[in-house]
Amino acid sequence: MPEIHGFVTSQYWQADRYIQNAYANADNLDDAAHYSPGESCFDPHSAYIDIISEITQHFLAEVEFELYHGSGYDSVGNVKAGAIRGVWHKYPFLNVSIGRQMVLLGSQEKIYYPSSKYRLFTWQDPLTEKFLRFTGLWDTGLAILGVIPISDTGMYIEYGAMISNGPGSNEKKKTDSGSMLGLDTTKGVINKDGYVYEMFMNRLRQRLDNNNDKPISWRLGFAPIKGLLLRGEGMAGKYDTNDKYGFNFLTAELFYTLGGLDVVGQYGQLKFEAPKDTAANYIWPGGEVKQMAYAVGIDYKVINKKLGINYLQPVARFSYINPNVEPPEELKQYKSYGERYIYDVGINFSPWEHVIFKAAYRWQNEITGPEIPNNGFTLEALYDF
Repeated sequence: MPEIHGFVTSQYWQADRYIQNAYANADNLDDAAHYSPGESCFDPHSAYIDIISEITQHFLAEVEFELYHGSGYDSVGNVKAGAIRGVWHKYPFLNVSIGRQMVLLGSQEKIYYPSSKYRLFTWQDPLTEKFLRFTGLWDTGLAILGVIPISDTGMYIEYGAMISNGPGSNEKKKTDSGSMLGLDTTKGVINKDGYVYEMFMNRLRQRLDNNNDKPISWRLGFAPIKGLLLRGEGMAGKYDTNDKYGFNFLTAELFYTLGGLDVVGQYGQLKFEAPKDTAANYIWPGGEVKQMAYAVGIDYKVINKKLGINYLQPVARFSYINPNVEPPEELKQYKSYGERYIYDVGINFSPWEHVIFKAAYRWQNEITGPEIPNNGFTLEALYDF
């Protein structure tokens, strides 16, 4: 019989004028697709179902769905397909997974879901929310993974490699010139619709992979002691229709748990080649885009299964993002444009197991570029089963 896991969540956003993180994935500050009128709302809300069934002793099948309703410009409800895969798992040191699954980048299985232990806040950090969206997070491919124990004290090594469809370019959707503010640098080459193209259930994206390049993502992890995991990942390939322009990711994470303390650290770097914008009023002369972000989050259960409640947990996170680390010489005025610090503080309260309430406040300090009026509160109610 299959196992069924899931969660139901509803979120309250006081988004102020702009939704979270303008610059890193916006054409400009007046881009309607990233503009919020500042109206607080109890959106988005979603329900998630994951069904896992052991077909044989060493082979399981997994199907995952999410029913999602966004806020503002993304108010249309969607049914999103997550994992659709089969996994052969006879040996711990050798698992083979084929189908739609998370790419081996950024340790998504530990931070993606609202019910995940290291998902400290309703709003994700900018590395996850902006840079990793370039990959689509999910992709169709073949992955080989394994865990190799080293000692009885909990020390182990883990590895993984995956070949997948990879990011693509939705060139026919947009034809006007781009800007230096982030992933929309050259519209039609890198844009908010250009994640992964493999039958994703969204009418704004291409239905199929757009080129013949099949990028490789990899992961290497090491747990020196119980409760501590260090990971590094990478991914490289071509994203355009003609298999000409390349991209590469490097990410690294630290996960640590000791009693009621959890610490998560993340680092990410993205480089991609962007062709010259040939529009009449072109801005981008061609060349490599470099982007970087990191985040450090911490939580501590000040009350843990005492006083009749499950736990009470203050949380804090510091993030840094630089969407334009080193632009071409012709555009040196855009160096570090959009660079900023992001602060999140909050408290998570679980009155009983499987139920969590999260409350937090975010503010940002823009270092280079205009100030963005998008500080605000977030609330979330979550039930997992």
